[in-house]
Amino acid sequence: MTLPGSKSRSRKLAALCSLILATQLAACGGSDDNNDTTPPPSSGGGNVTPPPPPPPPPPPPPPPPPETVSLTLSGKVTDEPIANAEVTATVGSETFTATADADGVYSLEIEIEEANVGQFVTLSARGVGEQSFVEFRSLAGSFESLLTAAGNDDVLDSAENFSTQITNVSTAQAVFLQQANGGEPITTNAALQSAASLVNAQDVLDLAAAIKLAVDDAENNPLPNGTTSILALVSDSTARQSFVNEVYQNDPAAFAAAQVAIARDPELGQDATALQRYLDNEGFTTAMLSTDALFTFNYTGRVSHFDLWADGKGSESSETYDQSFTWELDGSTIKVTYDEPVQTVSYDTVSCNGHVAQIQAVYVSNGVELTLLNERSVAITTTSEITYPTCESLNTEQTATVARTVLAMDNFDVIGVEELKDNAQTIYVWDSRQHRVVADVAEIHADGTGRALITGQDFTWELNADGGDDEIGKIVALQFEGWSAEYLSFRDIDALASDLFWEVRVGEDGEGGVYMGAGASVFADPEYAVEFTAEDVVGRFYQFGKGDETTGDARLGGFRLRFDADFTGAQEVDFIGDNDAVVVDAAATFRWSITEGPVGVEVVVSRTFNWETEQYNCEVGSASCIVFDERRIIPIVADDARVYWMEVRRFTSQGAVNENTPQTQLVRFYDYEPFAAPAGLASKLTVSKPATKQRASLRGAAQR
Repeated sequence: MTLPGSKSRSRKLAALCSLILATQLAACGGSDDNNDTTPPPSSGGGNVTPPPPPPPPPPPPPPPPPETVSLTLSGKVTDEPIANAEVTATVGSETFTATADADGVYSLEIEIEEANVGQFVTLSARGVGEQSFVEFRSLAGSFESLLTAAGNDDVLDSAENFSTQITNVSTAQAVFLQQANGGEPITTNAALQSAASLVNAQDVLDLAAAIKLAVDDAENNPLPNGTTSILALVSDSTARQSFVNEVYQNDPAAFAAAQVAIARDPELGQDATALQRYLDNEGFTTAMLSTDALFTFNYTGRVSHFDLWADGKGSESSETYDQSFTWELDGSTIKVTYDEPVQTVSYDTVSCNGHVAQIQAVYVSNGVELTLLNERSVAITTTSEITYPTCESLNTEQTATVARTVLAMDNFDVIGVEELKDNAQTIYVWDSRQHRVVADVAEIHADGTGRALITGQDFTWELNADGGDDEIGKIVALQFEGWSAEYLSFRDIDALASDLFWEVRVGEDGEGGVYMGAGASVFADPEYAVEFTAEDVVGRFYQFGKGDETTGDARLGGFRLRFDADFTGAQEVDFIGDNDAVVVDAAATFRWSITEGPVGVEVVVSRTFNWETEQYNCEVGSASCIVFDERRIIPIVADDARVYWMEVRRFTSQGAVNENTPQTQLVRFYDYEPFAAPAGLASKLTVSKPATKQRASLRGAAQR
């Protein structure tokens, strides 16, 4: 392209140079030397031969090669050794490979430019031959951090950084870390640490057990048709859950045994070095994290805190007990022995004499084994004597392993207290009459006072404004007469409910016991306020939404309460009968009424028995009629057809309930369906309740 005016300018410049050349050649492209050495023109008037041009300058020397750094990774590919596995280290966009030996042991040298030491290192391993479907992964960290951990010899082994072990556990952890990172690959240490706080350790253990069985016993646990990589299979969330469910349902006993084996395998769990920072801290708090609302609303025992004092003594705080113990380090396992046996209660869904039902199970254990699966996941192995008071044929001894996430402040959200002021929220309080923690409805006043309405206790409260940057605004502290509590929020479940962590300290600084747990907390938002009338109650209320959470059969509605217009009703449970037809069991009949309680309107559900006629469902207050099961339903809020309520329940298998009968106080939600529901309404109310291994096997379920 010719710019405007460029031609006229170049002609002027040429003329100017011609003029000057006759007198001073150096002014326009000639030599800048003042001593003119150009020979005069020849007398013969011929052409003048110019001197030859000077030689070109020599080329610059080549740049020095970039500085490089080297690191050798030494580890093992195993859940059982993966012989001759192909091992790959990916550092940024570069890859380095090695082949493991017959025992899965490998040594892999990495050499990269020094400028790239901040790049992230991902380790992968692929089996060969019949194990070609085995593909494991380990997220190791930045090259720089690994080089520092290796020390002066520039060789990094699993004792220095356990990520050089490429295993079923590291693969499960890698899959859930990427999911927690929004589905994006982990490429920095910061992303690795941030995602680690969001991973539920139980999910990692469950997936690791399924992978272990699929690899070690492939004949009995085949992968889905067409699957060529176990890593690709479990990287899809839907396929992953189906895979875990199928392996578990194939053989629940083998699945449980695989989890125990993982916890006790030193090549799959962190060594004693990794434990040291928790020992230096004299303990840690663990919890079962989950995005599954059913766990939040219906399972107890999700939190355990372990004090590990240097003198070999300690204590465990959970939802229902605070037990002292002694401990010792055995290799990479902390072995805990309780000073007194610990007893917990769960309502397990089991088959008793051919009938599947939820029945009470009592677990008694004398200690636990603690093993780190990774820095934020601890495996807890317990041997328990289990008794079923109403089905003694099921009594057994069981060794089982669960996994819990080690908590830090990054597990908790900042609490917005402004909307709570002069409103109500369900919290967890100490009930001195029953000597345990129960749910309650708390009025929270803007002036820093409040009252727990069901137990009738006043308190003062404040939001923490000090502590580290990761603590400010995350802890609400309540002071009651004779005890205190702190509350933190794991996450919001929806607009009205959250997953609440609590710590209750009885007496001065917990001298009467320290208890920790987690459960659902519902905000009594005035915009969603509800107050039942008799007309509102008639219909069916499905506990935790319509659908069966144990089988996943779409034909089943699950447990529900049926309220008839004549103030009678029944607990209904449906199941698939021998002829593959849906059978509804409505034998547990009841009477219901509406009354006023300390919070407001209550629906009282009474199961009754006439001890003279030996007939159920007699009218409350009539001669010889006793109430053996009473639910007080206290509605809190409603969002369309979903109702959140507090359920206060007293039950006895002998005689009648009275004011001294122990009672449970649980936060629950039900979905309402009127008897005359139009077509399609049932599906609208259904919540996602697919059957999962987790719901089928974990203990701690509350009574329906």
